[in-house]
Amino acid sequence: MKYYMKSKLFKTKEDFWIQNEENKEIFFIDNKLFTFGLQFDLIKDDKVLYSVKETVISLLAKYEVKESSEIVAEVNKKPAFRKKSVKIESKYGDLYVKGDILDYNYDIYKDNKKIAKIYKEVFPFTDSYNVDIDFEDEAFVLTLAVIVDDIIDKQINK
Repeated sequence: MKYYMKSKLFKTKEDFWIQNEENKEIFFIDNKLFTFGLQFDLIKDDKVLYSVKETVISLLAKYEVKESSEIVAEVNKKPAFRKKSVKIESKYGDLYVKGDILDYNYDIYKDNKKIAKIYKEVFPFTDSYNVDIDFEDEAFVLTLAVIVDDIIDKQINK
């Protein structure tokens, strides 16, 4: 399934919709305002599917993904990020983000099988992404795409 994520540039609280191929709004990213680090909920049909909270410990950032109140994934930003790979420990096992991460073009793998391709479209006033998913939990993959986007932005803006 193909999804489109487009966030607006000049917003204080950057909430946005994720649309499907028919331009129907399916998932909503509700970013929390006035927090340290990234915090958001991924919502579908008024139900929170995943919540993300970044905790910043010294120079390293850690993202926890919760489903209900249970931690179902951890994404750790480590110095090895410059090697263009991110490891995700999740309820689905280990997942890996590989590719031209700093160019916002990357794939997500599980057991050497590509489960998602994420690539950025170039528009002057928005961040716009295409996300092709071949995985049972599309909401989970979209949650990871938002986290990796945050990691990339922080790496580039250092």
